[in-house]
Amino acid sequence: MIKIFSNIIRKILQDCENNGRKVTQIELANVLGISRQGFTNKMTRDSFFIDDVVKIADYLGMKVILKGTNEYVIEKED
Repeated sequence: MIKIFSNIIRKILQDCENNGRKVTQIELANVLGISRQGFTNKMTRDSFFIDDVVKIADYLGMKVILKGTNEYVIEKED
C-alpha cells in the first residue's frame, strides 16, 4: 500500500523544519482532536479523511486543491 498522505505530511513537516518552523505530530493530533497515538495510527495506516486533510492544511496556512483543467479549493466549513 502506498502511503500517499502520510508521506506528504512527512515532507511538509520536514519543509516546515527546514524553514525554521518546527511542527510536531502532537500539534497535528491536537488539530484533529485525537491523541498522539491516534495520529500515529493514522500515519501508519494512511487513514486520513478529507476533513483531516483540510484541518491540517488550515492549521499550516495551506489550501487543499484539486487541479485539472479547472482548480477547486477544498475549504473548511464553519
